[in-house]
Amino acid sequence: MIENTLGVPSEWTSETVRANGIDIHYVRTGGDGPALVIAHGAYDDALCREPLIDELAEDYDVLAYDARGHGRSSAPKSGYEMDERVADLVGLLDALGIDTVTLLGHSMGGDTVAATAAVHADRVRALVLIDPAAMLLPIDDSRDPAAEARETISEWHTHTKGELLERDPDIIELLNTGERRLAERLAEAQLRVDPAMTTVFEAGWLDPQETYPKIEAPTLVLKADTDEDGRERDREIAGELPDGRLVHVDGAGHTIVRDEREVATRELRAFLDSI
Repeated sequence: MIENTLGVPSEWTSETVRANGIDIHYVRTGGDGPALVIAHGAYDDALCREPLIDELAEDYDVLAYDARGHGRSSAPKSGYEMDERVADLVGLLDALGIDTVTLLGHSMGGDTVAATAAVHADRVRALVLIDPAAMLLPIDDSRDPAAEARETISEWHTHTKGELLERDPDIIELLNTGERRLAERLAEAQLRVDPAMTTVFEAGWLDPQETYPKIEAPTLVLKADTDEDGRERDREIAGELPDGRLVHVDGAGHTIVRDEREVATRELRAFLDSI
C-alpha cells in the first residue's frame, strides 16, 4: 500500500479545513457513493477507524475527522460542550460542500452525531450509533471522570509509541492477533489526544430521552453485549428513536467494530443497504 507522509493511503485525501474557529483534520476516500462521515470516540482519532473506512470505501464517499483536541485537529482550551462539537461537524460539512450525509459515531462521537441529527434533520440521511456514550451505564458519583481521563492522558504522554505498544492491553491484544497497523494507530492517537478534551467529561453526555425523539433519520444502534437487564434498559432507551433499530452484538465490548468486526460490519451493511 502506497502512503503519504502521514501514513495515510495515497488514494485518500488527508487535509485540514477551517470551521467553527478551529482547524479540523480529516481523511476522505472520495468516490461516487453517498457521503458517510465517521466520528470517533473519546481517546481515538480518525485513523483508528481505518478498517471500517476501508470496508465502506467501495460504496461510499467516506470521511473520518479528528474531533477537536484529537489527532491533527486544533486543541483549544475550551469548546468541548455538545453545541460546539455539533458546530464543528456541521462546519466541516459546510466547508466541504456536503449537504446530505449518513452519520456514524462511536461513544463520544455517537453523541455528537445524534445531537447533530436531532438539530439538522434535513441534512442527515441515516444515522448509526455504535455504543453511544448516552447509552452507557451511569458513572459512580464518587468518581471524577474528567480527572481520571487527565491522569490517563498524562500517563500516556510520558511514553513513546514503542512503549505504548508494549503496555496497553487493548493494543497488545491487537498485536497478538496480527493487527499491528491498527495497534499503531491506537498508540499514535493516545500520543496526540490533548488533555483539554477531558472537559467533555465535565460537560456530561447527551440525554437520550430529550434528544432521541427529535431524530427523524432511520437509525441503527449497535450495542455491546450485556446481561438481560442491560438489554432491557437499552431497548427502553432506543425505543425513544422514532425510526430506530437496536442490535446487541454478542461477545462485543465497547469497541464493537473492533471486538466483533465481522458481525458488526454485517449488521451495519444490512442497515445501510436498506435505506
